[in-house]
Amino acid sequence: MPKGNTTRWNFRVLLGQGVLLDVSQTLSSPRLVLPFLYISFGAPAIFAGLLIPIVQISRMIGQIVSAPFISAAEICKWYMSLGILTASTALVVIALTADTAEDARQFVILTAIFLGVAAIIGLGQGLSRLAFQNMLGYVVPRKLRRNLLFSQTGLSGLLAIILAWASQKLYFNEADEEHLALLWVGIAVAIFSGILSMLIRESAVAEKKQRGANSGDRQGILATLRAGINHVRQVEWFRQFVIARILFLSIELAMPFYAIIAAQEHEKTEDALGGFVIATSLGLMIGGFFWQRLSPWPLRRIMSLGGIFALAAAVIALLSHYGNPKSHWFYYDMVFFLIALADQGIASTRKIYVATLASAETRPYYIAVSDTLVGGVAVLFAFALGILAHFQHSLWPILVLAGLNGLAALYAMRLKPIPADAN
Repeated sequence: MPKGNTTRWNFRVLLGQGVLLDVSQTLSSPRLVLPFLYISFGAPAIFAGLLIPIVQISRMIGQIVSAPFISAAEICKWYMSLGILTASTALVVIALTADTAEDARQFVILTAIFLGVAAIIGLGQGLSRLAFQNMLGYVVPRKLRRNLLFSQTGLSGLLAIILAWASQKLYFNEADEEHLALLWVGIAVAIFSGILSMLIRESAVAEKKQRGANSGDRQGILATLRAGINHVRQVEWFRQFVIARILFLSIELAMPFYAIIAAQEHEKTEDALGGFVIATSLGLMIGGFFWQRLSPWPLRRIMSLGGIFALAAAVIALLSHYGNPKSHWFYYDMVFFLIALADQGIASTRKIYVATLASAETRPYYIAVSDTLVGGVAVLFAFALGILAHFQHSLWPILVLAGLNGLAALYAMRLKPIPADAN
C-alpha cells in the first residue's frame, strides 16, 4: 500500500482510537470518578488521595519494564491494545463490586479493591501510553502530530458529554445508579478503543529496522534507569523537561483533591458527578480546538498558558469555599472545566516535545525514565497532600497546588525551544 494511504489510514485509526480512549478515561477517571465514588462510599480522604500516586507508580513500573521490549519491537500496537484492555478489566472489578456487593462497601475491603484496581490501571496505562508515544514518533508525520492529539481530545470531549448526559438522564434515577452508570459506559468505550488499536498498520520504516537490529543491546530495568538518570544530568533539555514535569504535577494531581471536596459536599446530589464529568468533557472539547489554534505557538508557551489556567481553577475553588458551595456546585463545574482544559494542553504538548527532540533509539527510554522520576515524586507529594486533606482540611492541598501552578507557568518558558527543522 502506498505510504500516503498508510499514513491517512493510521491517522484515522489513531484519531478514532484516541477519541474512544479519552472518553473512557473521562467517564471512568481515576482522578475524578474513582475518588468521587470512593468518598461517596464513606472512605476517608487520605486513601482517596492515594489512588493517583498508586496509578503513577504502577504506570512508571509498567513503562520501565516494557521500555526495552517496545524499543526493539517491530510492532507496538499489540502492547498498546494489551494495556488498554488490562485497565478496562480492572475497572470491571470496581463496577461489579460496587453494584452487587453491599458488604464490599466495608472500609477495609473497599480500600483494598480500589487501591488494587488503581495499581492494575497504572500498569495498563504505562504499557499503552509508552507504546503510543513511541509510535507517535514514526507512524504519524511531525506536521500531523499536533492536529492528531488536539483533535482527538476535542472530539472526545463532545462524545463524552453526550454519553455522560445519556447515562444520567435516560436510564437511571438514583444518585448511586447514575454514578455507576458512568463507570460502565467508560468500560465499554475503553474495550472498543483497545480493539480499534489493533487496526493500526505499522510499517518497518528505516528507524524501526535499525532499532530492531540492535535489539541485542536492550538494557535491563535497573541499567535503563541508571542510564536515564545519567541523561538527566548530561542532557540539558531533558533535565529541564523533567523539572517542568515535576512542577506540572500541580495540575495532574489537582483533580482528585477537587473531587474529594465535591464528593464530601455532593455525594448524594443527583446529577452532581455527571455534571462534573460533563464540565470536564467540555473542557477537553473546547481545549481540543483551542490548543489546536495555538499550534503555531512554541510548545513552552502553550505549557505556560496551561499553568495559568490551572491557577485560575485553584483560585475559583478557594473563593467558592467562602460562598455557599453546597448550594452552588456550579463553582465546581468551572473548576473541573479549567483543570481539564489546562491538563489537556500540558499532556499533549509534552508528548510532542519528547517525540520531537528524542531520537528513535532513545525515545522510549526518555519517556520511561521521565515518567519514573516524576512518578516517584508524585507518590510522595500526593501522599503528603492526602495527609494534609485528611488531618487538616481539603482546601489546604489546593493552596499548595495553586502556588505550584504559578511556578510551573513561569518555569515552562525556560524549556529549550523546538528547532524548526526537528524531525
